[in-house]
Amino acid sequence: MREEMHVARNGSALPFRIGAAVLWVLGIVCEVMAVLVMNGTLFLPGPTPATWLIIFLVVDLILVVIGSQLWKHANHLAPAAKENKLAYWVQTDLGVIVAAIAFAPVILLMLTNKDLDKGTKKVGTIVAAIALVAAVASGIDYHPATQEDLDQAEAGAAVLSDDGLAYWTPFGEVYHFNPDCQYLKNSGTIYSGTVQDALDAKRTRGCSGCTVEDGTDVLSKADPAAVAAALANVVRVGDDANADGPGEQEPGEGENGAQEELPKAA
Repeated sequence: MREEMHVARNGSALPFRIGAAVLWVLGIVCEVMAVLVMNGTLFLPGPTPATWLIIFLVVDLILVVIGSQLWKHANHLAPAAKENKLAYWVQTDLGVIVAAIAFAPVILLMLTNKDLDKGTKKVGTIVAAIALVAAVASGIDYHPATQEDLDQAEAGAAVLSDDGLAYWTPFGEVYHFNPDCQYLKNSGTIYSGTVQDALDAKRTRGCSGCTVEDGTDVLSKADPAAVAAALANVVRVGDDANADGPGEQEPGEGENGAQEELPKAA
């Protein structure tokens, strides 16, 4: 069962990984073009070589940053297992690695190119250095998840949550399975969704009170009336956010579920 879940997650993440790889390759192509223009190997009409250099670096940055966002989203859908530390590091920080590949070589080549005029070298190096910092920052996953975390969260949701939903607040880093958890009561807004929705919202840890079997606020110990009152203020997110609630009636239905007869036009 767990292996099937992993296969399904990898399938969901695959399009984002492919998109990231394509954008990263295009970004590195821009880096190569920047080097060729800088060395005078490639001549392009119109703007000066220095302008072309900056254009290629900026486009390189845009492609790398977008690719990193796609890759991080894929990692949240199908995170790496932490049992293999090297594979986990590569998959989690691949955006940082690509950022270094996309900008560090061109910076080194500009600094060591004795034939490059000082103005172009100075401006190009500054732009490339800023792009490197920005690309690395965008490639870092500040809230990484692991395959083990997601497995544990989904297993916990199946056991400890009546509807398999997780709950979280606009601030904080944890998700909950009990909408009436004591740690949620001070928040004016509570969001709900699947465990994956919670992870996408950067809530990567479970509450110690309601997401563990021996917690003090597990749903099985909660007051049903208090839970119902808490659910009334929950904002649903995710694909089912607009789904009809269990107590809602279809338009045109009366209390007995029968469709009301509309007056006929004259």
